[in-house]
Order: sequence, then C-alpha cells, then structure tokens
Amino acid sequence: MKQEFKVIHVELAAPYKGRKHYYFGSKAAIYHYLPEDVIGIGLKTLWNKDLKESEYTNDECTIRTGILKRKPMSE
Repeated sequence: MKQEFKVIHVELAAPYKGRKHYYFGSKAAIYHYLPEDVIGIGLKTLWNKDLKESEYTNDECTIRTGILKRKPMSE
C-alpha cells in the first residue's frame, strides 16, 4: 500500500500563538486553526491557486504543498 499523504505547509511571516510553521491535510483545515487576516488570503481565493505547480506567497505567509512519506507497514 502506498504510504504517501499530501501535506500543506503554512509558514507565517510573524508568529501566531507562538508558532510560525503549521501543517494541514487540506486547504479548508487551515481556516479552522488560523484566522484569514493572519494568512492574508481567503479560502475561496486559495482554492483557485494551484499549489502543486508553485508555492503561494504574500506579505503574511507562504503556503506550499509537500508529500509526507511513511514507512510501509510490516506484513
């Protein structure tokens, strides 16, 4: 079984609640934990950005996708 999962990494320009790096499983999950004004882009606008092709950057944050690789389960 393939042990890879998409991860969205949000790197903030200024810390929010003491952290600059956040990791999510979906674009919608970002807005459950981080306010829109902290991110500097709305969810509907972010849905139109293709993060597979390139990262998104504004004055508030950088958003990029990556792959989380896990060790295959032993049989």
